[in-house]
Amino acid sequence: MVLDLVRFRVGWLNALFMRSMAPLLKEDEAGHITGATYMLIAALIVFVLYGKEVGIPVMFFLSLGDPAAAMMGRRMPGPRILGKSPGGTAAFIGVGAIAVAVLLAADGIDHHWALWVGVAVAGVVELVSIPPDDNLAIPLLAGTAMFLLGV
Repeated sequence: MVLDLVRFRVGWLNALFMRSMAPLLKEDEAGHITGATYMLIAALIVFVLYGKEVGIPVMFFLSLGDPAAAMMGRRMPGPRILGKSPGGTAAFIGVGAIAVAVLLAADGIDHHWALWVGVAVAGVVELVSIPPDDNLAIPLLAGTAMFLLGV
């Protein structure tokens, strides 16, 4: 987080950062906070507000589902919804469902039905891309839904 704030104020540092991290970054991250920083902020908020029972699943949804959606979405031709591939969203939800199944198999989670709702909410949020960044919106909204459902 500190690096993001400092690099915006020091031009040469931002240029170096963008050159060395280019394969991992989106074009708009040259002048904006990176997705990784948003993810860290979201994790902090979700774990503090809702605890590990919500934090762990939603961070699994994001960290596993988002790359699956990106890989599938780039490779899948066809219609787009708000610039996103429905196939990418299906991949996100599918990977999230696998994460739920693994967590349930570990037998440490009550309110298991709320996790399935959390995966669905996370998938919808991924599809509609709520600003400022999916990496912030997905954990916060899916986590809030799960918390309100009693997790």
